[in-house]
Amino acid sequence: MGIRADTRVESRREVPRMAIKAYVLIEADPGTSRDVAAKAQKIDGVKFVSVVTGPHDVIAVVETTDAKALGDLLITKLQKIDGIAATITDVVID
Repeated sequence: MGIRADTRVESRREVPRMAIKAYVLIEADPGTSRDVAAKAQKIDGVKFVSVVTGPHDVIAVVETTDAKALGDLLITKLQKIDGIAATITDVVID
């Protein structure tokens, strides 16, 4: 049994992208927390920013279209803000 000559193969359909949401825990240089938060809030994809107490200085909630966009936001935008010493990103799974 072979494939008939008039059989068409359906082309691959593009898989819809799902939004990625993450919490970014930011360690800021001393005295820069408010400035870091204000600059972070201006970045497209950053939904919410708070200056907090505890082991981290700022927490940002970010949302992007996919994992690649999340990586781009973190590496090319957020981590380039003057005053950010380190970040930890926790992706929401549920």
